[in-house]
Amino acid sequence: MSESIRSSLKTLLLTRYNTLCRRLERQVGSRENAADALQETWLRLEAMSEGTAPVASEAYLMRMATNAAIDQYRRDQRQLSDGEVDAMFEIPDELADPERIVAARRKVDTLKSVVRGLSPRQQEILQAARLEGQLNREIAERMGISLRLVEKELSYALQHCTAQMREIAAEEKGNTKGRRKF
Repeated sequence: MSESIRSSLKTLLLTRYNTLCRRLERQVGSRENAADALQETWLRLEAMSEGTAPVASEAYLMRMATNAAIDQYRRDQRQLSDGEVDAMFEIPDELADPERIVAARRKVDTLKSVVRGLSPRQQEILQAARLEGQLNREIAERMGISLRLVEKELSYALQHCTAQMREIAAEEKGNTKGRRKF
């Protein structure tokens, strides 16, 4: 922005400061935030590069100030207050509960044994898709098999693991289904 345009916008900002501040205050809700936005507008005018002169200078300044206020509002929304940060330190760590740790380890061990019940190809496909995050197409190319076969084997492996894990969980809870034997 040329120096003459910049200086004319600065002059307009200084002379119309109270009017701009009142208009901006209605938009942002407080005089302090409006004043901060106008200060930021002044700084933005200083940092502006070459450009063309705006047609409506006052509207241009108002838009710059509004954008500065919006940016400040967004920055304020992202930051937590000191009280919120302190409250987060008071939240108990539920994951540190010894019972939950033992139950999670038992569940992982159970899943490992269920996966061992799959064929080696199904195990390899399941590991590549779910643990390594590979696409089915990549797995098919790497293993030299069709994409359809990868999809079929992966689907079977997932269904098998889900069914076995549900069955084991039901047995542990004593919720077995089927005919009563006695």
